[in-house]
Amino acid sequence: MTGGSAGFSVTPVVKRSAAVQVADQLVAAIRDEQLKPGDKLPSERELAQNFAVSRPTIREALAALELAGLAKSHKGRGTVITGTAATVATWGVEVLPPQVFEARLAIEPALAALAAEKRHPEDLELLETTLAKLEAEYAETGAYASDLPVHRAIARAARNPLLEQALEEALRHVAGPLWQELRRRAPAEASARDGHVEESRTVIRHIREGNAAEAAEVWRRHLLTYRNEILRAAATDG
Repeated sequence: MTGGSAGFSVTPVVKRSAAVQVADQLVAAIRDEQLKPGDKLPSERELAQNFAVSRPTIREALAALELAGLAKSHKGRGTVITGTAATVATWGVEVLPPQVFEARLAIEPALAALAAEKRHPEDLELLETTLAKLEAEYAETGAYASDLPVHRAIARAARNPLLEQALEEALRHVAGPLWQELRRRAPAEASARDGHVEESRTVIRHIREGNAAEAAEVWRRHLLTYRNEILRAAATDG
């Protein structure tokens, strides 16, 4: 930190994309071996003071490090570096969790609306089958591995390969084990799980009935709820 209190140097962040700049500086410290595997980062508050940014900015930067496999948050211990100089070559800090949701919120409501406008019989059948599998898994276990099959079925029903490909590019960033860890940390209350399943039922009903605006709005709210859960998990301080 400034003054060398953490064994590596930083400069205050003053430009746009502050979380990206913070993460870039931490990655540079790993690349230069000023930060090594096992090193514990200072507290969120100290990092915010030294980088001259807000604590939410620090949380986003640390979440990006963790998603890239360069750091690990431990309850009661804070954030520990796990990356090495050799591993930072795969760094993709330009895609932060909030940006993934920005993309999905721009794409998926439009896909739901298009699916409701087109309503091809075979697509409606796939939607019902996919929903039935989600409901059966939830009824049997009280949980579900993922509702992404519903999201992908809606994208397919929109019949726009460009938008479907754009969604797949966004989903590429949620496929790794560290994103799954954020999902594990997210609220697991029965009411939250019930809500997600019910939103899947509702959006498919609106698509089946041709209610494009309603389908888009339900899917927008669904993503906002999930975004808030994931970002709260990412912002958990150690």
